Amino acid sequence: MKILIVPMAAMAETSGPSSRCAALAKGFADAGTETATCMAEDCNFRKLDGIPNYFLDIPMPLGMPEVIAKRAFPMAQKLGITSRKAVRSFDEVLHLTGNLDARYLRKSIASIRKAIAEYRPDIVYSEFNISALIAAKCENVTLCASVSYPTQHEYAHDAKLAKGLNKVLSELGLPLVSSALQLFKWADAAFCPSIPEMEPLKGNKVFFCGTFKGYTPAVRDAQRNKILVYMGSGTVSASKMLGLLQGAFGGSDCEIYFATSYLKEGTIGNIHIAPRWDFSTLLDESVLFIDHGGQNSIVDGLMHGVPQIIIPGKVFERQFNGKSVEKNKAGIVISHRELSSEAINRAAKTLTGSDETSRNAYALGEKLRDAGGTGRIIEVINNGLIGKERS
Repeated sequence: MKILIVPMAAMAETSGPSSRCAALAKGFADAGTETATCMAEDCNFRKLDGIPNYFLDIPMPLGMPEVIAKRAFPMAQKLGITSRKAVRSFDEVLHLTGNLDARYLRKSIASIRKAIAEYRPDIVYSEFNISALIAAKCENVTLCASVSYPTQHEYAHDAKLAKGLNKVLSELGLPLVSSALQLFKWADAAFCPSIPEMEPLKGNKVFFCGTFKGYTPAVRDAQRNKILVYMGSGTVSASKMLGLLQGAFGGSDCEIYFATSYLKEGTIGNIHIAPRWDFSTLLDESVLFIDHGGQNSIVDGLMHGVPQIIIPGKVFERQFNGKSVEKNKAGIVISHRELSSEAINRAAKTLTGSDETSRNAYALGEKLRDAGGTGRIIEVINNGLIGKERS
């Protein structure tokens, strides 16, 4: 059995697809499955030891020429221009990152088809990469894909954004779609890195597998005196978040660890700033996790039994994730319209003043762990369940 894993590429900082790709690749390799990746060497790329990687093109935001995008996009992020954009559906994400640009689609599909021809996998696994869905269809290779509740066509989509995609599909002799999100229906098996309590997905091709990452059980009675903060790229800029943290926790007994690549590394009072922290260690020592509601962040917090303050901004998926955590009484959502140091401090006192939210977070984390992770995916594949209808 040979598998080729293809994560979504982007010029923007986004830990989700690349980290899930790494976890999947390691899981398959450890299980004895011959594994390779077709991963763009963008800002999220990390070389995986012992796993070959095939070339994949990097999309340019909005399909801009590379020379312009590499100058304009970082400046737009620094000025907060990108953070003011409301994102209402996953096909908007694909459009903004350049993954729906017809020129990019042609290049990336060709690159993935080349990788398929050279590597000859039995299965192509798309980690939210639509070019991989198309390439696998063209090459008639069994297709698996990661899916989530808010990235469904039925949940939200923008039909206007399918124009370039449909042009490419027509050129390839493939059926046209109302949105790029319908391509995920092509998968022979769809894996949701969550649980029904968090994402009530339906369908007999959908398998819940909890989290792709491996975790040791959270320590319930650990000494916790830290606050971890990760906001990725989104509505709230790093500089604004720093000011909010200073206002909310400056001079407090808690040590604040802020993971961001948009600020200079260093320490300001009790706030420590670095591009990356060891989340696994810090979350076991944290009383609170403040994040943007990205799927990876949500799962990380729950797996370590940490209550969360979620600030999803204007991004649809993060809003859904935040509401899901709040509905399960494991955190509090703060709208960007109501965001202030006072609101953060108030939510922090509510979450840390009672053991209920940490118990709820811990319980959800246990369910995520028990769902099986990459082991569940390997089980489905090895037991020949792909493509079979289930009642």
